[in-house]
Amino acid sequence: MIQKIDLIREVFEQCTQIEYAEEVLLDLLSLDGSVLREACNRLKKINNTPYCGEELQDKYGIDLSGCRKEYFDGTRMRIVWEPYKEPTQHGSIAKIWSVGPRKSEDAYRRAFKRRG
Repeated sequence: MIQKIDLIREVFEQCTQIEYAEEVLLDLLSLDGSVLREACNRLKKINNTPYCGEELQDKYGIDLSGCRKEYFDGTRMRIVWEPYKEPTQHGSIAKIWSVGPRKSEDAYRRAFKRRG
């Protein structure tokens, strides 16, 4: 558990241009070692390139227009975030809404709820 926390802390310190919904820490802590490392690498990518990934829309009654998604762990997992049109006063360029499984649109449902 301490190794997970250290890895997450390191990524949060490196990724200074993105913000996180409070629950994202729990999302990350729920991931296993290699999947967590892959998620952290994707967060670094988003920090450097906020418009990477695929655009999301209103689908299945979950309106995530303006958000983007990035696959990891093959196609089983997703990171859902929203790039800002302009940096915030703190210099943030995007907000991570959820990290989780695609199964049952879980990552999307969490992002929709947290964003709302």
